[in-house]
Amino acid sequence: MIIVKNRDWNRDYREIVIDSIYDSFPPATHFTDCDGDQLVHSRGDDYDEIIRDFSGKRWDQLDHSLISFHHEAPVFMSYWGFLKFLPAFLVDLFDGDTQVVHSVWNRLLDLEYESTAVPQNNELNNAQRVCCILAFVRVTDFPLDTTMPARTPDEYYHNPTPEAAFNVLTLGLHHEHITAIREQIEMINDSFVGERWDSG
Repeated sequence: MIIVKNRDWNRDYREIVIDSIYDSFPPATHFTDCDGDQLVHSRGDDYDEIIRDFSGKRWDQLDHSLISFHHEAPVFMSYWGFLKFLPAFLVDLFDGDTQVVHSVWNRLLDLEYESTAVPQNNELNNAQRVCCILAFVRVTDFPLDTTMPARTPDEYYHNPTPEAAFNVLTLGLHHEHITAIREQIEMINDSFVGERWDSG
C-alpha cells in the first residue's frame, strides 16, 4: 500500500518509496517458499553462484554489495526467483552506485511475456507495480505523465527512463488495472503540485 496523504513527498521521497516497498512486499511472507533451484531457470556456473549466494535468504537480507556483485542476477533468475528478490533490487535503485538499473528494467519487460504461462496469482499487484514505477523515478521527474502513448516492448529494452516507467509496468494489463495504477500516480502527482504551490 502506498501512503500518499500526510507525507512530504518532495522532502522524503526515497524514504516513502522504500517504506512502501517493505509494506507492499512483506519480507516475512513474500515468496519465502521459493528457494534453491527454484530461484533460477537453468543451471551452469552463473546459475550455481546465484543459488549459492541467494538461497536461504529473504529479500530484505540482501545488501548492496551482494546485489552489485550479482548485478546480472535478474537475467538468470526464474520468474519466481526474480519476483522474490525484486523488492531488494528496487531498494538498491536508490543507491547512488546501483548497477542493476538495466537488468531489472529488462527483466520487468520480460515478465509480460512470462506471465502468460504462469498462474495469475503470481503476478504483481497494483501497489507493487506502483512501487516499481516509483523506484525508477525521482523527485525532479514529477508530475509524472501517465498518458504518453505506449510503444512496443522492444523499444523499451535497454532504455530505462522515468517517462517510460508507467507504460512498462502497465504493459498488457486490463484497462481497470491501468486506471487504478494511474489514479495512484496522479494522487502522488497532486501531492507534488500541492507542495510546490504551497511553497510559492
